[in-house]
Amino acid sequence: MTLSRVLHRHGTPSTIYEAESSPSARTQGGLLDIRDYNGQPALETAGLTEEFRKLILEGRQAMRLLDRDRNVLLDVPDDGTGGNPEVQRGELRQMLLDSLPAGTVRWNHKVSDVRTLDDGRHEVTFANGSTATTSLLVGADGAWSRVRPLLSGATPEYTGISFIETHLFTGSVAGTSTPG
Repeated sequence: MTLSRVLHRHGTPSTIYEAESSPSARTQGGLLDIRDYNGQPALETAGLTEEFRKLILEGRQAMRLLDRDRNVLLDVPDDGTGGNPEVQRGELRQMLLDSLPAGTVRWNHKVSDVRTLDDGRHEVTFANGSTATTSLLVGADGAWSRVRPLLSGATPEYTGISFIETHLFTGSVAGTSTPG
């Protein structure tokens, strides 16, 4: 969405094809770190720095790691620099959606196939039966991307490593587990 916003700001229309049926089809949970050396410059180029700053969760750059006996192994306070601020994924997504011209995102367009045409363009086929032909194709659809094989023969593989993160909120415990 950030790339689409930058293209639109420079007079180049773009279309985003999204597999989800609508912006509210699923909750966009979790936090994202938007770093000062990659994500923040992209948002600046997109003209969204002011809107982004309103989403930052203050104090979330702090980090404390404990061992199983609750001994502190690492205690890094939030330094206040804003170099690695966290934002709610859903709020960032909504900010980006709101920044795009109406109709830029085409919902309910899950990519089922991509093929290169003779003239260097690409034809994208969607699960709903429709197709699109484009001169520039950007794949941003995760590990099992239909676009990835056009660039690399590498196949994603589950390594058996999982990441577990726990947060303490006002006396309650919430945890998440994400396969890595």
